Amino acid sequence: MRNYDLNRVIFFSKEDMSAGHQLSKGEHLLRKGILSNYTDINDILELYNIKKYIDNDSYLRDWSQEDIEDFNQTVTKYGKIIGQFFSKINDNNIVDLYENTLQGYISSFWEIINNQKVFKQISKSNFSSILSNESHLIHEILKHKALVDYYDVEIKNFLLTYSQSAEILLSIYEVKDDFTKIQKFVPKSLTIKDKENIVSTYLDSTNANLNYIGLIQNVRNGTNFRISDKTRLKAKRLHTNKTKEFFTEKRGMEYGVSISFPENASKIKDGFFDENFIAHYSYSLDYIKQNNNPYKLFQNFKYLFEYTDNQNRISLVSKKSQMGLFERTMGVHSQNEYRGGTAFSLSEMTSQSQIFTYNRIISELHISLEEILHFVFTIAFQEKYDFAGNARFSIPTAISYFEKVRLLAPEFESALKQFKLFVEDGIIDFELLQMSSTPTAIKDIPSLNGKKYIYFNEKNETMVGCSNLFFSDQTLLAYVEPYKEEKYHTFFDLITNKRVKFSNYEDHQKAQLKYLIDNGFISIDSNNFVQIINPTRVLILKDLNDNEVGSYYHYPTEFQQEVQQMKIENIIKFESTLFSKPEQAYFNYFLNKSEFTNGLDLRNSYLHGTQAHPDEQEKHEYAYFTYLKLLFLAMLKIDDDLMISKLIKSKNE
Repeated sequence: MRNYDLNRVIFFSKEDMSAGHQLSKGEHLLRKGILSNYTDINDILELYNIKKYIDNDSYLRDWSQEDIEDFNQTVTKYGKIIGQFFSKINDNNIVDLYENTLQGYISSFWEIINNQKVFKQISKSNFSSILSNESHLIHEILKHKALVDYYDVEIKNFLLTYSQSAEILLSIYEVKDDFTKIQKFVPKSLTIKDKENIVSTYLDSTNANLNYIGLIQNVRNGTNFRISDKTRLKAKRLHTNKTKEFFTEKRGMEYGVSISFPENASKIKDGFFDENFIAHYSYSLDYIKQNNNPYKLFQNFKYLFEYTDNQNRISLVSKKSQMGLFERTMGVHSQNEYRGGTAFSLSEMTSQSQIFTYNRIISELHISLEEILHFVFTIAFQEKYDFAGNARFSIPTAISYFEKVRLLAPEFESALKQFKLFVEDGIIDFELLQMSSTPTAIKDIPSLNGKKYIYFNEKNETMVGCSNLFFSDQTLLAYVEPYKEEKYHTFFDLITNKRVKFSNYEDHQKAQLKYLIDNGFISIDSNNFVQIINPTRVLILKDLNDNEVGSYYHYPTEFQQEVQQMKIENIIKFESTLFSKPEQAYFNYFLNKSEFTNGLDLRNSYLHGTQAHPDEQEKHEYAYFTYLKLLFLAMLKIDDDLMISKLIKSKNE
């Protein structure tokens, strides 16, 4: 086992908060000057790490300008010493030198070997020996393209037998890496077939990780990495079995939903969680019966079930703001998957239960969900908003859910295409609609209204920094006396609930506050209290942080004016589509795999006949009510778009 010397300097990154501590350990070497001779590989590697800090303009605060200039000259000399030492590495000394390298310097050792092309002096047999003796070294080797190219066959042969090779390949081609973002390289001689064999062998092993098994069944095939349907099926079956074993043995957290429609209820809607994490929702049956007009029954999806929020954004979408730190950072996730945490899972369970039970309730009123959709699209929209009078929506007449969903799916496509034609031409020309049988992409459905959605400009790094300081639960601005024990999660939560003195913050926190001051977000008043300068702007940014999109026309006039100014300052951007980006992602997750590899692919499975067997009624029932839910969501969005258009026209008349 290698030694680790805590007293030596190690370079982590330019942004790492330990730079000052590391440099303080190396200051005596910088002031000592250059030795006449270096024999210890670790002395050389320490010089290399010190040099990296200085080259990245990392200095101690108490260094004078003269110190900095001297140290820059010193590390230039370090470069020559390092180069001379490594130029003498060859087959005769490589094994001894590497074995004597401290644990903290392994990365630096191979970085220099790669950058200075020292590998040309190391035989391939020696390299293979080093790698076989220390197999986890492969994770470091694959970071260096020149090394991988030079030892191509040796690394390939190693990967074909290494137990973690499948996880390495998945981390390169599929896993979403939110932290290191370090590129890794694969030997060119490792073929597509080799890679799949590695994955298949991994699935047959006893140490296959459940997270990686889940990735394998949903891998997005590309030019350099592809998984066959046979291997996917093997992964799917293994994932199902291991998941059952996990919950049988360990019993994860259980939660559920209860939906009821009581008579003589004191509230129109109510809800609570019990001690068993069951969400109980109740909706007044009397209210539903008294408001049984088809359009009113349609609006219950907004006002009772809250499928949309007060800006008519779909509230069922997965949001990063609803995921805790554990959900955001733990586990292995595909860069191509739709991420949904516990909040999203509960929301889906709730919305599915709502529409399923609501269907039973309204059937007692002698009306169906399909009839409500037909009425809204072909009658209500015309009466309320002057929508096209020839709009069509057919009600499925089949009995089995298998047949019903196959009839309903085309009606979903047709309704969206009809609305698209209405936006583009002001009419629905069915002959033109019938010219194309290609499904319309969700993102391509336009809006009648310009500037409909507001998005935060993620390329504005200054504003991203300010937004993170206000709303991230990872900043320390919420942790300040005398409120440390009150556990406010964000600076925004703290500053809007308490009066906080600037002087109570530590120096490192004050630097972050100064950043907000310099960018016009906060000020310090005459009594030393921190104050928000432009609450409207901060509230808009909070809305975008929480929901990832804002609906411009649902903002008050004061907020709309501020949005216009933020557009001028390149803080936000506008887009005009029927569905916002989070909503587009939500629909794509259910309908296809064009965006997400873990999508349910309902549209394509029923279109191409790859859905469940007709006898599997529960699966078809789920698919049918999911399609109904998507249709109601689409109709709610069309209703909102038509309403906004009508209001704009009335203001301009």
